Amino acid sequence: MVQSRVVIKFGGADLATGEKIAVAARMVAEAPYREKLVVVSAMGKTTDSLVITVKQLGGVTDEDYAEIVSMGERTSARIFCSALRARGVKAEVIDPTGSEWPIITDSCFRDSTPDEEKTRAQAQAQIAPMMADGKIPVVCGFLGRDENGRVTTLGRGGSDTTALLIANCIQANEIILVKETSGILSADPRIVPNARFLCKLNIHEAFDLMQGGAKIVKPEALKYKLPDQKLRVVSFGSPNLAEGGTEITGSFKLNSPETETHADLISINVVCEVNSDNLREAFAALEGKPIYGVSSGKQSISIFTSEGDAAAVINRLHNINGFKAISHRENVGLLQVSDPTFIDSPGSVARISTALSRAGINILEVTTSKATINVFIEGDKLKSAREAIENVSET
Repeated sequence: MVQSRVVIKFGGADLATGEKIAVAARMVAEAPYREKLVVVSAMGKTTDSLVITVKQLGGVTDEDYAEIVSMGERTSARIFCSALRARGVKAEVIDPTGSEWPIITDSCFRDSTPDEEKTRAQAQAQIAPMMADGKIPVVCGFLGRDENGRVTTLGRGGSDTTALLIANCIQANEIILVKETSGILSADPRIVPNARFLCKLNIHEAFDLMQGGAKIVKPEALKYKLPDQKLRVVSFGSPNLAEGGTEITGSFKLNSPETETHADLISINVVCEVNSDNLREAFAALEGKPIYGVSSGKQSISIFTSEGDAAAVINRLHNINGFKAISHRENVGLLQVSDPTFIDSPGSVARISTALSRAGINILEVTTSKATINVFIEGDKLKSAREAIENVSET
């Protein structure tokens, strides 16, 4: 079945040799989509080599750095375009120096930020009509262009940003990220030989996995995924790009942070040595109860769980050897705030705590994980706390 509009991105390892580029071009040519756009990384380790060379030179300006390092993707795009044309496919190189170039950024040459409004206008005016006319744009990944026409870079892993941002701007139906792996696995197969293939991850799971160190997709790029877009990570060895791989579902709410609240929690504080044995004993004593947060002090562990039979849990903990003393607090509330921009925005915890302080709300504990901030407060303050956070988001 012929699909509609797709953005296909190839990583450097997939384009390391002429033979691999020929295979990739065949995959694109045979992919059953009406309109296709290709984003390419530099061939193999080209970018790494260029970066090392620039460092060895010393004294290279940021502007020159971007211009030099960009040559990896710009060369790769031309070779890939030639491979498509060799198969009789109408293809066009989209280079930062050309009038069709879509991604407009600020002038931070080494790690620029796209101007979404200007990029969207340029992509819809230049790229979408080209695709509708039956041509396949081959776009240099990782690169941008500032208002003065100078080449910028989007930071390492920026080709993922290129693919998802352009897909957002042209409202592509699907994004396919081609990798050397069979998709997304449950662990690094070089460390865990029996790592499992994952058919599906929601966007929050994928973001946390990538931000935690899995080098599959640049986590910041995921914020550009639209709610109805299909995003898949597929193997370079896949016989059909339209099938298989790991699907990443859902999208982030970007206009304001996502907030959730949980009431009637219990905070349990255990005075003990902080080590893995004591953590294991504490978790076992909860007997399957949900855990909303864990923190450690110099000589204590705090666990936030649902209230249930607090007395029974505390008695079990009290009887564990090595636990010196137990205390607890009931009627604890959790305000959970999630936003992918927290990762790149210093001061997120400070802004939240300041907003709560101005509302007269005392914070009992704060824990963070990736793009989520958990704030524990008195349970009867949850409503006013949520309103205080929403006011911060609107300003």
